[in-house]
Amino acid sequence: MALAANRRKRPPKRPASGDVDYLSPDAPLSLTLYLRHRLPVRRRPGSAVDLSELTRRVTLSELRAERRRILRRSVERIRRFAERRGMTVIAVDFLGRRVRLRASAAAAERAFGTRLAWVRDDGVWRYYPCYEPRIPTQLKPIVHAVLGLDTRKPRLSRLRENANAGNGIGLLPSEMARLYGLDRGGRGQGQCIAIIEPAGGYRPDDIVKACQAMQIAPPQIVDVNVGSGRNRPGSNPRADAEVTLDIQVVVGVAPEARIVVYFTELSEPGLVAGVSRAVHGPERPNVVIITWGEPETLWPAESRLGLDPVLQDAIRLGITVLATAGDDLASERMQDGRVYVNYPASSPYVLGCGGTRIALDGARGSIVNETVWNDDGVHGTGGGISEEYQVPAFQAAARIPGSLNDGRRGRGVPDVAAAAAPTNGYRIFLNGVDFVASGTSAVAPLWGAFIALINARRGQSLGFVNDRLYQLPNLLRPIVTGDNKDTTGLGYNAGPGWNACTGLGSPDGGAIVTALTTIA
Repeated sequence: MALAANRRKRPPKRPASGDVDYLSPDAPLSLTLYLRHRLPVRRRPGSAVDLSELTRRVTLSELRAERRRILRRSVERIRRFAERRGMTVIAVDFLGRRVRLRASAAAAERAFGTRLAWVRDDGVWRYYPCYEPRIPTQLKPIVHAVLGLDTRKPRLSRLRENANAGNGIGLLPSEMARLYGLDRGGRGQGQCIAIIEPAGGYRPDDIVKACQAMQIAPPQIVDVNVGSGRNRPGSNPRADAEVTLDIQVVVGVAPEARIVVYFTELSEPGLVAGVSRAVHGPERPNVVIITWGEPETLWPAESRLGLDPVLQDAIRLGITVLATAGDDLASERMQDGRVYVNYPASSPYVLGCGGTRIALDGARGSIVNETVWNDDGVHGTGGGISEEYQVPAFQAAARIPGSLNDGRRGRGVPDVAAAAAPTNGYRIFLNGVDFVASGTSAVAPLWGAFIALINARRGQSLGFVNDRLYQLPNLLRPIVTGDNKDTTGLGYNAGPGWNACTGLGSPDGGAIVTALTTIA
């Protein structure tokens, strides 16, 4: 569980002592404290001042030295606090702004003002706080979140990808890249692309078969385990399809790039840890792809406060981060009469990716029509207006509409789009079988690998690309037909300019390569 001093949710009611089985006082716990980014933070996320400061690039060593200088006193305060409370600091990660503590259940309960109890959750015994924990007064100025007090099954869900087995309508990822002209960017030699995977796994034999079908050499793939995350194909078949799709799309677009897959724990903190390892770790990726997430309202605010600073670091290091807008239309499965956008796609520090439906000519060699992906109001591209982030500077001229919920304007999602519908979907190989997959989970890898191609050609990473795309919207093909409304009619319409279904539109590969390979 994550907690913060300013939680908005009402604390659970304290149970009667006879209603729960409390955790043993001597039970060992591992806690992680997330330190505040910078005190005080006066700039609004995504504002012109914020982005101007972040786009001044630094090296990883410079960032590490800066972080150590800023946080050294905070870490010493935590050490003294831990010693007084019978806890031990076992690790300090200055880049990730994290301090790990070892504590007994009794010490943790006293320090954070709660009681921990056992619960049977999804067939497994886990512990959780019976009532809302509190960050101690002396830590509030320097700590915004404490993780490790709740081990119940996380809420984080895989962004849905619709898939149809062997129906013959799919295109190999390399063929999809040619349709959009992405192959004009080259092959991605010298680039490193990171993919974050909180569950599932892939089989190397499937990658080999995909490469044979696409007539390319198998790529260099490195697995990195974060926490208890592992490449475990077969343990979660639905997640396996996600992981396999992500990798094979990247391979098909940027066949000579190095791919690093970060396997993390299936939770919000696990996702944060995976992205942090990618951004701060020794693999040094140029692009980070996230195809997992959930509606903003389900993310604990403190988990977002943990991830956003990592995304800010990515900008400073010249790394492009992409995330998917979701596959369940504007309502995102919530079914409460409101619309939602997915995080982390809604963060102003990432490039959010939506989905389209393409129609091909008779030879299946070119796109003759492209509309919003919406399968009869049941599944389709996510998109809408953030309730957590104001309109960022790069969208200031984009005529972002008010939210359908309350009319307020906020960060618009997505920024860009590409093919995501099951019709003319992505032909991949899963468990040795020819398989057609779809969803916005294919769009982020498609765009991410394309950005890697441009990086390789220009000899310098694009980094935060959002502002450039909004300044040059003619580099994308606007999608003006369709909507992301559900069966009740709740959702947004496409139209000229930016829209809350497909953003600025789908890529015109040749135009983008010509415009963005020039270094100003």
